[in-house]
Amino acid sequence: MDFIETIPLTRLRNNDYFQFMADVKGLVAQATPTTLNVEEESVAFDNSFTELDEAINVDQGSIFTEKVQDADHKRDNTWTALNERVKATLFSPIPEEVEAAKHLERVFNLYGNIRSLSLKEQTAAATNLNNDLKKLKMAVHCETIGITPWVLAHETENTAVNDLQNQRDSEKANRNAAKVREVRLAFDEVYNKLVNRINAIVTMRMATAETENFILEVNQKIKNLETQLAARQAHAASGEEESSDTPTEE
Repeated sequence: MDFIETIPLTRLRNNDYFQFMADVKGLVAQATPTTLNVEEESVAFDNSFTELDEAINVDQGSIFTEKVQDADHKRDNTWTALNERVKATLFSPIPEEVEAAKHLERVFNLYGNIRSLSLKEQTAAATNLNNDLKKLKMAVHCETIGITPWVLAHETENTAVNDLQNQRDSEKANRNAAKVREVRLAFDEVYNKLVNRINAIVTMRMATAETENFILEVNQKIKNLETQLAARQAHAASGEEESSDTPTEE
């Protein structure tokens, strides 16, 4: 009679791990914990699966969030000042200033109201806008209407927002990765207890037809994963491996 085969859980990527546990959870529910004689193990398994789901999909706040918001607000204010200064200069009594403002207005119109964009989109748009304003021809117009210091300030503020965003993303990624590793290690024990219980029932010749079918189904999932891991390893050896989430250990 077959036993549930072993599987290198630590080699699975987070997505693979989650899907495998979801499959096992579904198979237990299909056969029913009572029929499999794993009522206690099933409760622990379901609880661990919920924790895994929450850990993988967590979106916690960050100490950088308020800093990003403040920096973005400051950047928005400077962009508004630049945009309004250009528009106001169109009514200047000095012809040279009006001509300069017309050229600059075309550049601002090209990008539109960048404040309405998402943070990352606004950062990209602001970078392009600032680069355009610093080009020789436009830089002369900026000097003419007196906004050169404001353009440089906007560039500095835009860089600050981008740096803070990157720090926040790194913090969140590292924190979530640590949490997922912790949850996975605990889940490994719960899964192994379920497997040991099923295999013990087989050893004691108490397995039912439903138990045997459950074992066949789980072993097929394991076989599929092993095939996937082998293919991935072959791709990695050939230098074709694509980036992905990180397993608990290699």
